[in-house]
Amino acid sequence: MAWLVILAVLALPVAEIMVWIKSAEWIGAGPTIFVSVGAVLAGIHILRRQGLATLLDARTRLERGEMPVDAAFDGLCLAAAGFLLVLPGLLTDVMALPLLIPAFRRVLRHWVLARAVRPVPSSGPVVIEAEYTVVEPRPGEVGGPGPDRPVVPPRDP
Repeated sequence: MAWLVILAVLALPVAEIMVWIKSAEWIGAGPTIFVSVGAVLAGIHILRRQGLATLLDARTRLERGEMPVDAAFDGLCLAAAGFLLVLPGLLTDVMALPLLIPAFRRVLRHWVLARAVRPVPSSGPVVIEAEYTVVEPRPGEVGGPGPDRPVVPPRDP
């Protein structure tokens, strides 16, 4: 699995360059550069504006006593979208676009939560039976008796 991630990280720049060259062939170098720079500027704007708005929304929800799970997830998605837009390349821009759509984020949140939170089937409380022995520390040991801690005689059970 780790090799797959490493391969994807190494292959992404190569794929980005290939798509960028093909895009320049299809629509021209000027429009391709314009789209790339526009995506970077949009990503910076999203990171600056939406990050602060999400933090304020989460804060107001916490003040009302609500858990800001939705706001936190939206903020994470918007931060990821902004980061992907700031990265140079058209593939990462295409990956960022769905994260900007609130309906897509809502569906993604439900999908993630359905896989992240799994109820554990239980037929009642679990009781673990065990035997134990109380071991008193010896004098000089950490937590043992000393000048400020007298020796306590053992209790009879």
